[in-house]
Amino acid sequence: MVHVRDPRVQWSVRASSVVRIIPAAEWRASPALDLLSALAPTPRTGPRGGRVVVVRGAGGREVALIAAGAIDVGDVDAANVLALPEVLADSSPHVAAIITAHDASLSLLLELTALTSPVDTVVGEELCPSRS
Repeated sequence: MVHVRDPRVQWSVRASSVVRIIPAAEWRASPALDLLSALAPTPRTGPRGGRVVVVRGAGGREVALIAAGAIDVGDVDAANVLALPEVLADSSPHVAAIITAHDASLSLLLELTALTSPVDTVVGEELCPSRS
């Protein structure tokens, strides 16, 4: 797993889905996603000076996730991956599970198949061009 210790909340992704980790200033393809912005404001030191974790998202596209904290790579015991309660799972498609660490801290395991790049088109959009 790749773990990001964001000051707002820790989050993780499966290491096999990570394409690369680069300085945020080097990512130019599309705007990097800050999935935590809905949960808490971005720290002032924010992602501009930080890094992005580039992962394979929906449709195999590369999606950059803002990593506003320290990054660690490590194994996680399957017993430490907890399923979300149904109510949370239905309302949070970007979160697959909760990981408990040995120090009792928690991390959100992101569901990468739910991630889309901000520049992805709406399904069917290419079939129904605008009449304007």
